[in-house]
Amino acid sequence: MPLQVTKWRRKESGSLNDLGLAALAFCRAQRARDEVDDAKYYWGNPNEIWIIIDGAEEMVLNKNQTPESLAAMYDLSDLASQIETAFLADARGGFETYEAAGRS
Repeated sequence: MPLQVTKWRRKESGSLNDLGLAALAFCRAQRARDEVDDAKYYWGNPNEIWIIIDGAEEMVLNKNQTPESLAAMYDLSDLASQIETAFLADARGGFETYEAAGRS
């Protein structure tokens, strides 16, 4: 399963408690989507949260959002700025991409 990893930095005006609650709500909204297998957040330091979403395929994590998941994303964005995003392919997906490029 591919992962989407995002890093969020707390805005000066945002409280740590509110940020943690917003990240939790965002993860719950993501887990409610059919394409998402799991979503969790981790504190990198007191001003940064990392969110890891495990889903059916890389690009589907950005598509097919529900009104609840979009609302949770905007609530999180009120408190933190997304400063990094990465899509990580699992071994099978990476190899399939390699083969699709004619490199077998």
